[in-house]
Amino acid sequence: MNSGPSISVVTKNLKNPAYVGARLGVERVLTQYGGKVTHLIPTSPDSISEQSELLLRTLADRPDAILLAPSHAREMRTVLDEVAASSIPLFCFVSEPVPSAATTFVGSNDYALGRAMAGYLGKFLKGFGEIIIVNGHPDAATTMPRALGYKHGLREFPNVFVRKQCQGDYQRETAKSVFKKIIDEVGVPDGVLVSNDFMACGLWDVIRSRGLSIPMVGANATPEGVKLIKQGAMLASAAFDAMSMAGLAAEAAIRHLRGEAVPRFIDLPVKIIHSENLGDWDKPYSEREMYSWNEALEFSVWE
Repeated sequence: MNSGPSISVVTKNLKNPAYVGARLGVERVLTQYGGKVTHLIPTSPDSISEQSELLLRTLADRPDAILLAPSHAREMRTVLDEVAASSIPLFCFVSEPVPSAATTFVGSNDYALGRAMAGYLGKFLKGFGEIIIVNGHPDAATTMPRALGYKHGLREFPNVFVRKQCQGDYQRETAKSVFKKIIDEVGVPDGVLVSNDFMACGLWDVIRSRGLSIPMVGANATPEGVKLIKQGAMLASAAFDAMSMAGLAAEAAIRHLRGEAVPRFIDLPVKIIHSENLGDWDKPYSEREMYSWNEALEFSVWE
Protein backbone atom coordinates (compact mmCIF):
# COMPACT_ATOMS: atom_id res chain seq x y z
CA MET A 1 0.00 0.00 0.00
CA ASN A 2 1.24 3.47 -0.80
CA SER A 3 -0.17 4.91 2.41
CA GLY A 4 -1.34 3.50 5.70
CA PRO A 5 -4.82 2.02 6.01
CA SER A 6 -7.91 3.85 7.22
CA ILE A 7 -9.63 1.91 10.00
CA SER A 8 -12.86 2.74 11.80
CA VAL A 9 -13.18 1.46 15.37
CA VAL A 10 -16.63 1.09 16.93
CA THR A 11 -16.54 0.42 20.67
CA LYS A 12 -19.30 0.13 23.28
CA ASN A 13 -18.98 3.11 25.61
CA LEU A 14 -16.91 6.07 26.71
CA LYS A 15 -16.83 5.33 30.44
CA ASN A 16 -15.41 1.85 30.91
CA PRO A 17 -11.60 2.17 31.28
CA ALA A 18 -11.11 -1.15 29.47
CA TYR A 19 -12.27 0.53 26.23
CA VAL A 20 -9.94 3.46 26.85
CA GLY A 21 -7.18 0.86 26.76
CA ALA A 22 -8.67 -0.79 23.69
CA ARG A 23 -8.74 2.43 21.71
CA LEU A 24 -5.18 3.21 22.76
CA GLY A 25 -4.10 -0.27 21.64
CA VAL A 26 -5.53 0.35 18.16
CA GLU A 27 -3.86 3.75 17.93
CA ARG A 28 -0.50 2.31 18.94
CA VAL A 29 -0.63 -0.28 16.17
CA LEU A 30 -1.94 2.11 13.51
CA THR A 31 0.81 4.60 14.35
CA GLN A 32 3.41 1.94 13.58
CA TYR A 33 1.95 1.49 10.11
CA GLY A 34 1.18 5.12 9.34
CA GLY A 35 -2.53 4.40 9.36
CA LYS A 36 -5.54 6.54 10.19
CA VAL A 37 -7.99 5.59 12.93
CA THR A 38 -11.50 6.94 13.44
CA HIS A 39 -13.24 6.15 16.73
CA LEU A 40 -17.03 5.93 16.92
CA ILE A 41 -18.54 5.48 20.39
CA PRO A 42 -22.17 5.41 21.58
CA THR A 43 -22.99 8.25 23.96
CA SER A 44 -25.39 5.89 25.77
CA PRO A 45 -23.27 3.01 27.13
CA ASP A 46 -23.73 -0.28 25.28
CA SER A 47 -26.61 1.06 23.18
CA ILE A 48 -27.46 -1.43 20.44
CA SER A 49 -29.40 1.08 18.34
CA GLU A 50 -26.77 3.81 18.60
CA GLN A 51 -23.93 1.43 17.81
CA SER A 52 -25.89 0.19 14.79
CA GLU A 53 -26.28 3.77 13.58
CA LEU A 54 -22.55 4.33 14.01
CA LEU A 55 -21.84 1.27 11.89
CA LEU A 56 -24.09 2.62 9.14
CA ARG A 57 -22.20 5.91 9.28
CA THR A 58 -18.97 3.97 9.03
CA LEU A 59 -20.16 2.17 5.91
CA ALA A 60 -20.89 5.52 4.29
CA ASP A 61 -17.32 6.66 5.05
CA ARG A 62 -15.87 3.56 3.31
CA PRO A 63 -12.82 2.84 5.52
CA ASP A 64 -10.39 0.11 4.53
CA ALA A 65 -11.50 -2.02 7.50
CA ILE A 66 -13.83 -1.93 10.50
CA LEU A 67 -12.99 -2.97 14.05
CA LEU A 68 -15.96 -3.71 16.30
CA ALA A 69 -16.65 -4.59 19.92
CA PRO A 70 -20.37 -5.37 19.50
CA SER A 71 -22.96 -4.28 22.05
CA HIS A 72 -24.95 -7.49 21.56
CA ALA A 73 -24.15 -10.92 20.19
CA ARG A 74 -27.39 -11.45 18.25
CA GLU A 75 -29.45 -8.26 17.98
CA MET A 76 -27.30 -6.43 15.45
CA ARG A 77 -27.73 -8.86 12.60
CA THR A 78 -29.43 -6.45 10.20
CA VAL A 79 -26.66 -3.87 10.25
CA LEU A 80 -23.95 -6.54 10.31
CA ASP A 81 -25.48 -8.08 7.20
CA GLU A 82 -24.96 -4.69 5.57
CA VAL A 83 -21.36 -4.69 6.73
CA ALA A 84 -20.87 -8.16 5.26
CA ALA A 85 -22.40 -7.05 1.96
CA SER A 86 -20.21 -3.95 1.79
CA SER A 87 -16.96 -5.84 1.09
CA ILE A 88 -15.29 -3.87 3.90
CA PRO A 89 -13.52 -6.46 6.08
CA LEU A 90 -14.70 -6.70 9.69
CA PHE A 91 -12.53 -7.55 12.69
CA CYS A 92 -14.07 -8.07 16.11
CA PHE A 93 -12.56 -7.92 19.57
CA VAL A 94 -13.77 -8.53 23.16
CA SER A 95 -16.92 -10.27 21.89
CA GLU A 96 -18.24 -11.55 18.57
CA PRO A 97 -21.70 -11.43 17.02
CA VAL A 98 -23.57 -14.61 16.09
CA PRO A 99 -23.52 -15.34 13.20
CA SER A 100 -20.27 -13.58 12.49
CA ALA A 101 -18.79 -12.17 9.31
CA ALA A 102 -15.57 -11.22 11.09
CA THR A 103 -12.33 -12.09 9.35
CA THR A 104 -10.65 -12.38 12.76
CA PHE A 105 -12.02 -12.32 16.29
CA VAL A 106 -9.68 -11.56 19.20
CA GLY A 107 -10.95 -12.33 22.66
CA SER A 108 -10.55 -14.53 25.70
CA ASN A 109 -12.59 -17.39 27.11
CA ASP A 110 -15.17 -15.71 29.34
CA TYR A 111 -16.39 -19.00 30.79
CA ALA A 112 -12.85 -19.98 31.80
CA LEU A 113 -12.32 -16.48 33.16
CA GLY A 114 -15.43 -16.78 35.36
CA ARG A 115 -14.38 -20.20 36.64
CA ALA A 116 -10.91 -18.92 37.50
CA MET A 117 -12.36 -15.92 39.35
CA ALA A 118 -14.73 -18.12 41.34
CA GLY A 119 -11.94 -20.57 42.13
CA TYR A 120 -9.66 -17.82 43.38
CA LEU A 121 -12.30 -16.37 45.69
CA GLY A 122 -13.39 -19.82 46.91
CA LYS A 123 -9.82 -20.73 47.85
CA PHE A 124 -9.31 -17.40 49.60
CA LEU A 125 -12.45 -18.06 51.67
CA LYS A 126 -11.08 -21.55 52.45
CA GLY A 127 -14.27 -23.04 51.05
CA PHE A 128 -16.70 -21.36 53.44
CA GLY A 129 -18.81 -18.23 53.23
CA GLU A 130 -21.63 -16.34 51.55
CA ILE A 131 -20.98 -14.18 48.52
CA ILE A 132 -22.65 -11.69 46.22
CA ILE A 133 -22.21 -11.80 42.44
CA VAL A 134 -22.43 -8.58 40.43
CA ASN A 135 -22.98 -9.51 36.77
CA GLY A 136 -22.47 -7.33 33.69
CA HIS A 137 -24.87 -5.88 31.14
CA PRO A 138 -27.54 -8.38 30.01
CA ASP A 139 -26.91 -7.52 26.34
CA ALA A 140 -23.15 -8.03 26.50
CA ALA A 141 -21.87 -11.29 25.05
CA THR A 142 -19.37 -11.59 27.91
CA THR A 143 -21.98 -11.58 30.68
CA MET A 144 -23.62 -15.00 30.44
CA PRO A 145 -20.47 -17.09 29.94
CA ARG A 146 -18.82 -15.35 32.90
CA ALA A 147 -21.90 -16.01 35.03
CA LEU A 148 -21.90 -19.67 33.99
CA GLY A 149 -18.20 -19.85 34.82
CA TYR A 150 -18.94 -18.52 38.32
CA LYS A 151 -21.64 -21.15 38.79
CA HIS A 152 -19.47 -24.05 37.70
CA GLY A 153 -16.38 -22.76 39.48
CA LEU A 154 -18.27 -22.54 42.76
CA ARG A 155 -19.28 -26.20 42.50
CA GLU A 156 -15.84 -27.00 43.86
CA PHE A 157 -16.81 -25.14 47.04
CA PRO A 158 -20.14 -26.57 48.25
CA ASN A 159 -19.98 -24.48 51.42
CA VAL A 160 -19.65 -21.20 49.54
CA PHE A 161 -23.19 -19.97 49.00
CA VAL A 162 -24.40 -17.24 46.65
CA ARG A 163 -26.49 -14.97 48.85
CA LYS A 164 -27.58 -12.72 46.00
CA GLN A 165 -26.90 -11.93 42.35
CA CYS A 166 -27.49 -8.57 40.72
CA GLN A 167 -26.91 -6.74 37.45
CA GLY A 168 -24.42 -3.88 37.40
CA ASP A 169 -24.44 -3.28 33.62
CA TYR A 170 -20.60 -3.04 33.63
CA GLN A 171 -21.02 0.55 34.89
CA ARG A 172 -19.59 2.01 38.09
CA GLU A 173 -22.58 4.02 39.29
CA THR A 174 -25.11 1.31 38.45
CA ALA A 175 -23.11 -1.30 40.34
CA LYS A 176 -22.63 1.05 43.27
CA SER A 177 -26.37 1.64 43.55
CA VAL A 178 -27.44 -2.00 43.32
CA PHE A 179 -24.70 -3.22 45.68
CA LYS A 180 -25.65 -0.65 48.31
CA LYS A 181 -29.28 -1.78 48.08
CA ILE A 182 -28.37 -5.45 48.35
CA ILE A 183 -26.18 -5.19 51.43
CA ASP A 184 -28.88 -3.08 53.05
CA GLU A 185 -31.33 -5.90 52.36
CA VAL A 186 -29.30 -9.05 53.02
CA GLY A 187 -26.27 -7.90 54.98
CA VAL A 188 -22.54 -7.81 54.35
CA PRO A 189 -21.19 -10.81 52.39
CA ASP A 190 -17.94 -12.68 52.95
CA GLY A 191 -16.84 -11.99 49.39
CA VAL A 192 -17.88 -10.63 46.00
CA LEU A 193 -17.43 -11.72 42.40
CA VAL A 194 -17.79 -8.63 40.23
CA SER A 195 -17.63 -8.92 36.46
CA ASN A 196 -15.34 -5.98 35.79
CA ASP A 197 -13.05 -3.60 37.65
CA PHE A 198 -15.11 -0.56 36.72
CA MET A 199 -18.02 -1.95 38.74
CA ALA A 200 -15.60 -2.99 41.50
CA CYS A 201 -14.66 0.68 41.85
CA GLY A 202 -18.32 1.45 42.52
CA LEU A 203 -18.54 -1.34 45.09
CA TRP A 204 -15.41 0.00 46.77
CA ASP A 205 -17.10 3.40 47.09
CA VAL A 206 -19.78 1.71 49.21
CA ILE A 207 -17.38 -0.55 51.13
CA ARG A 208 -15.05 2.33 52.00
CA SER A 209 -17.84 4.68 53.03
CA ARG A 210 -19.09 2.10 55.52
CA GLY A 211 -15.73 1.14 56.91
CA LEU A 212 -16.05 -2.45 55.71
CA SER A 213 -13.59 -4.99 54.39
CA ILE A 214 -14.96 -7.35 51.73
CA PRO A 215 -12.68 -9.40 49.45
CA MET A 216 -13.56 -8.78 45.80
CA VAL A 217 -12.41 -10.50 42.63
CA GLY A 218 -12.94 -8.44 39.48
CA ALA A 219 -11.98 -8.60 35.81
CA ASN A 220 -10.04 -6.65 33.16
CA ALA A 221 -6.94 -5.84 35.24
CA THR A 222 -7.40 -2.17 34.40
CA PRO A 223 -5.03 0.38 35.94
CA GLU A 224 -7.87 1.33 38.29
CA GLY A 225 -8.34 -2.32 39.28
CA VAL A 226 -4.63 -2.78 39.88
CA LYS A 227 -4.67 0.29 42.11
CA LEU A 228 -7.44 -1.32 44.20
CA ILE A 229 -5.36 -4.50 44.50
CA LYS A 230 -2.33 -2.50 45.66
CA GLN A 231 -4.49 -0.73 48.24
CA GLY A 232 -5.82 -4.03 49.53
CA ALA A 233 -9.32 -3.01 48.42
CA MET A 234 -9.61 -5.79 45.86
CA LEU A 235 -8.25 -9.31 46.12
CA ALA A 236 -7.57 -9.98 42.43
CA SER A 237 -8.62 -9.22 38.86
CA ALA A 238 -8.81 -11.54 35.87
CA ALA A 239 -6.74 -10.13 33.03
CA PHE A 240 -9.25 -9.69 30.23
CA ASP A 241 -6.79 -7.67 28.16
CA ALA A 242 -8.96 -5.45 25.96
CA MET A 243 -5.97 -3.31 25.01
CA SER A 244 -4.13 -6.28 23.48
CA MET A 245 -7.33 -7.63 21.94
CA ALA A 246 -8.02 -4.40 20.07
CA GLY A 247 -4.38 -3.94 19.11
CA LEU A 248 -4.19 -7.46 17.70
CA ALA A 249 -7.45 -6.95 15.81
CA ALA A 250 -5.89 -3.86 14.24
CA GLU A 251 -2.75 -5.83 13.39
CA ALA A 252 -4.87 -8.57 11.80
CA ALA A 253 -6.71 -5.95 9.74
CA ILE A 254 -3.48 -4.43 8.46
CA ARG A 255 -1.99 -7.79 7.57
CA HIS A 256 -5.20 -8.86 5.84
CA LEU A 257 -5.22 -5.66 3.80
CA ARG A 258 -1.65 -6.44 2.76
CA GLY A 259 -2.79 -9.80 1.45
CA GLU A 260 -1.44 -11.91 4.30
CA ALA A 261 -3.33 -14.84 5.80
CA VAL A 262 -4.63 -14.12 9.31
CA PRO A 263 -6.10 -16.49 11.92
CA ARG A 264 -9.85 -16.78 12.35
CA PHE A 265 -9.60 -16.65 16.15
CA ILE A 266 -7.05 -15.36 18.64
CA ASP A 267 -7.94 -16.55 22.15
CA LEU A 268 -5.75 -14.86 24.77
CA PRO A 269 -5.07 -16.88 27.93
CA VAL A 270 -6.80 -16.29 31.27
CA LYS A 271 -4.62 -14.88 34.05
CA ILE A 272 -5.56 -13.93 37.59
CA ILE A 273 -3.68 -10.81 38.67
CA HIS A 274 -3.09 -10.34 42.40
CA SER A 275 -0.68 -8.56 44.74
CA GLU A 276 2.15 -11.02 44.12
CA ASN A 277 2.18 -10.93 40.32
CA LEU A 278 1.26 -7.36 39.38
CA GLY A 279 4.47 -6.88 37.39
CA ASP A 280 3.83 -5.05 34.12
CA TRP A 281 0.14 -4.71 34.95
CA ASP A 282 1.05 -2.04 37.50
CA LYS A 283 1.31 0.65 34.83
CA PRO A 284 -0.98 3.09 33.03
CA TYR A 285 -2.18 1.92 29.64
CA SER A 286 0.27 4.27 27.92
CA GLU A 287 3.18 2.32 29.43
CA ARG A 288 1.81 -1.22 29.23
CA GLU A 289 3.11 -3.85 26.86
CA MET A 290 0.69 -5.63 24.54
CA TYR A 291 0.84 -9.14 23.14
CA SER A 292 2.96 -9.11 20.01
CA TRP A 293 1.67 -10.65 16.80
CA ASN A 294 4.06 -13.58 17.10
CA GLU A 295 3.00 -14.22 20.70
CA ALA A 296 -0.65 -14.08 19.69
CA LEU A 297 -0.13 -16.71 17.02
CA GLU A 298 0.48 -19.22 19.82
CA PHE A 299 -3.18 -18.77 20.83
CA SER A 300 -4.61 -18.72 17.31
CA VAL A 301 -7.05 -20.92 15.43
CA TRP A 302 -6.91 -20.96 11.64
CA GLU A 303 -9.80 -21.83 9.37
